[in-house]
Amino acid sequence: MTFVKDQIAALLKTALESLELSDGAEIHLEYPLEAVHGDYSTNLALTLSKKAGRPPRELAQALLEALEPVDWIDRVEIAGPGFINFYLSRSFLSNFSSHVLGEGEQYGSSSAYKGQTVVTDSSHPNVAKPLGVHHLLSTILGGAINKMLAQVGYTVIRDNYLGDWGTQFGKLLYAYKTWGDEAVVKADPIPELLKLYIRFHDEVEADPSIEDKGRAEFKKLEQGDAENKELWEWVVGLSLKEFFATYERLGVTFDQMNGESFYEDKMAAIIKMGVERGLFVEGEKGALICPFDHDRYPPCLIRKSDGATLYATRDLARIKYWEETWHPQKMINIVDTAQQMYFQQIFEVAKKMELTPAENIHLWFGRMRFPEKKMSTRKGNIVLLEEVLDEAEERAFILVEEKSPHLPEAKKREIARMIGIGALKYAVLAQNPTTDITFTWDKMLSLEGNSSPYLQYSVARAHSILRKAEEEGGEVVPADQIAELTENAELTVARLLPRYPEVLVHATNELRPNLVANYLFELASAFNSFYGNVHVLKAEPKLRARRLILVEATAQVLKNGLKLFGIETPEEM
Repeated sequence: MTFVKDQIAALLKTALESLELSDGAEIHLEYPLEAVHGDYSTNLALTLSKKAGRPPRELAQALLEALEPVDWIDRVEIAGPGFINFYLSRSFLSNFSSHVLGEGEQYGSSSAYKGQTVVTDSSHPNVAKPLGVHHLLSTILGGAINKMLAQVGYTVIRDNYLGDWGTQFGKLLYAYKTWGDEAVVKADPIPELLKLYIRFHDEVEADPSIEDKGRAEFKKLEQGDAENKELWEWVVGLSLKEFFATYERLGVTFDQMNGESFYEDKMAAIIKMGVERGLFVEGEKGALICPFDHDRYPPCLIRKSDGATLYATRDLARIKYWEETWHPQKMINIVDTAQQMYFQQIFEVAKKMELTPAENIHLWFGRMRFPEKKMSTRKGNIVLLEEVLDEAEERAFILVEEKSPHLPEAKKREIARMIGIGALKYAVLAQNPTTDITFTWDKMLSLEGNSSPYLQYSVARAHSILRKAEEEGGEVVPADQIAELTENAELTVARLLPRYPEVLVHATNELRPNLVANYLFELASAFNSFYGNVHVLKAEPKLRARRLILVEATAQVLKNGLKLFGIETPEEM
């Protein structure tokens, strides 16, 4: 579909051409905060005033007169120092709901970036360790970003860069061989492996020499020792099974799950390339580093003095692999704020090495804070993601029992699952990714304010109206006789519907799902105000028909938006 914003921009471009002002002109359209200032507004006359050699209001008037009249715009007005405000016609707004219903689940999707590929990396848990709540942000943010990118036309390759290599596996292998029991581990894999990992560190405190034994086991693994390789593959398999169960619960999927081990045989080529081009040089004690011009960043350590490679070596190999495999336009790494400097270094090294022409992006996010809870796998007091998901569902179940005690138990459990998991996801996605999130159950599960339950309840309310309308029957009104919307409350809802695909493209460009969340909350708030102030089922037949279409279209847009977040919408709550 062609966005309304784009159509208005095209009208302005034609007007600029007629005034010989189109060269280099940038057309920006905004949504006015109040309907009295129109549906779309531009400051174009103010920005071009100097170039045109005319006062802003005079130029605005010339643009207005040069605009081609179209039936879907009611009027265009000049405001203040020279803003140009566009008002959509009531007829257009009234009929747009039918357009939404015609597209259904596809409303909001576009081909804006068709033909372009993006590779993303998110979640990246460590094998043999449980998914902790600290994985939630990257996993949920990545899931939503991937859906948004696909919705606007990108081909999306969803990668999950597993932590499946390193000295920690030597420690685990030693612990398993020394204290492990195959039957016990098989019965409850990740918790038992975690216990072994914790025990290793406890034993090291009493006998530091055990640390060297762990390193020796990893060295054997690196050298291809058959027993250690078989044990490692077994541990990886057990871990993936547990990860997939959690991902399924969260509604998150991946196309690739290439871990650090995948790049072990690809790092030599990176080191060789860097050395041959004079980019990697010898640093302190024989380490290999990549310095930066004018000391822009601290030197990037490529290989330690003992010959060991690092995350940087693997990440450079990963960038090269992504480029050679998919030739993407963008590479997006969804990793927390602590890694900002690291990724600046990596991207600069990749640029110096000319590994890819793609735009490398570090989508960083803040931290999720849990009062009085710390997260350290080494000490074993990690906040497990599965436990948080369980608690979300249990708290939601209490809410469902309180609001809908008449529902069957199984139905209440299913609704509680949708509400609980949805609330957790929305708490992550409704905030600017760069801010920290303070985890509060009451706010997350509230039926008021900007929360997932509030949006889900709005959809359920819309479905309730539609069910009652179907039960009541009523006069069938021919399409050409359905009335137009006239009340401010209903027009406020109608004005928001054309904006959804525009907001989605903007939010995707900014990699900010919270912009979609803000829109959905505004739409739900407008809908609930409409519901409280305007009769739908009791309206006269021609107006009733129009309002029911508006109700259904609003529900469709809310569902489409929440689906991007992986949030389900129950028919009733």
